[in-house]
Amino acid sequence: MTSQHHLVIITGANRGFGASLAHSYVLHSEANSISFVLVGRNHSGLEKVLTELQQITSVNVTVKGVVVGNVDLSNIETLDTNLARIQIAANEMRQKAVETKNIITKSVLINNAGSLGDLGKSTKEFTWQEARDYLDFNVVSFIGLNSMFLKDTLAALPKEQYPDHKTVIVNISSLLAVQPFSNWGLYASGKAARDRLLGVVALEEKANNVKTLNYAPGPLDNDMQADVRRTLGDKEQLKIYDGMHKSGSLVKMDDSSRKLVLLLKKDDFTSGGHIDFYDE
Repeated sequence: MTSQHHLVIITGANRGFGASLAHSYVLHSEANSISFVLVGRNHSGLEKVLTELQQITSVNVTVKGVVVGNVDLSNIETLDTNLARIQIAANEMRQKAVETKNIITKSVLINNAGSLGDLGKSTKEFTWQEARDYLDFNVVSFIGLNSMFLKDTLAALPKEQYPDHKTVIVNISSLLAVQPFSNWGLYASGKAARDRLLGVVALEEKANNVKTLNYAPGPLDNDMQADVRRTLGDKEQLKIYDGMHKSGSLVKMDDSSRKLVLLLKKDDFTSGGHIDFYDE
C-alpha cells in the first residue's frame, strides 16, 4: 500500500472539539505520517495539543507539526496577517515534505473555529453591526481561509504533477444549517452560508481532486454547549438541552471526531454534502 502523508490544518485546535479532531486524526486516519498546522487563540494550548499528538504510541504514525497561536479570526483588521501566518506554516510543512522526499498525498483543512452569536435575542433584536461582526468571523474569514488554502494547495501540488494527491475541505457545520430553530438567527445564517459555499467549491474544483464536506457533529458535551444552556432564550429548547446534559446523552467529542475522521478515511461521501453525526 502507498505511504500516506497528510497535511492537516485545524482551526480552533487549542481545546475542545478542535483538539479532539487532531487526536482522532492520529488514531483513526489511514495516514502513516501527518504534518499538522494547528491554529488557535491560545499558543500554549496549541503547543500542549501538539506535544500530546507526538506522544501517541498506540498507532504507528509519524507526527510533525507547527502551531499558529494568538490567531483571532473574528478580527478583520488582522485577518490578512493571520492568514499569511497560516499560509507560511503550511508552506513550511510542504517544504519539509519535499526535503525529506515524503510527498504529501492528502491536504485537509478543517474549519472548526466559530462562535454562537447572542442566543438570547430573536432576529428582530439584532442590529446590523452585530450581524456584520458575526458574519466577519464566521463567514468572511472562512471564505478567506478556504480561498487561500485552495490556491496554495493546487499551486504547490498541481494535478498534472501529483495526480494522486487529494484535497479535502471540511466545515464543522450544524443541524441549524438545514433546519431553523428560534433564537439561532446569526448562527443558522452563518452555518447555512458555509455549507452552501462548500457546495459551490465542490462543483468548481471537482476536476482538481478536491472534495468538500459539511459535518454536523451533534450536540457536543463541551464548553460551547454549556454556553448554549446558559444563554439560550428559547425555553423549550433549553429544557431539551438541560435534559440531555443531566441524562448524559450529549455527544462525546471523541465519538463525533472519530466519526468525521472515519468518513474522511472511507472517502465515499458526496462532495459538497451535509452529514450529521446521527446519520447512518
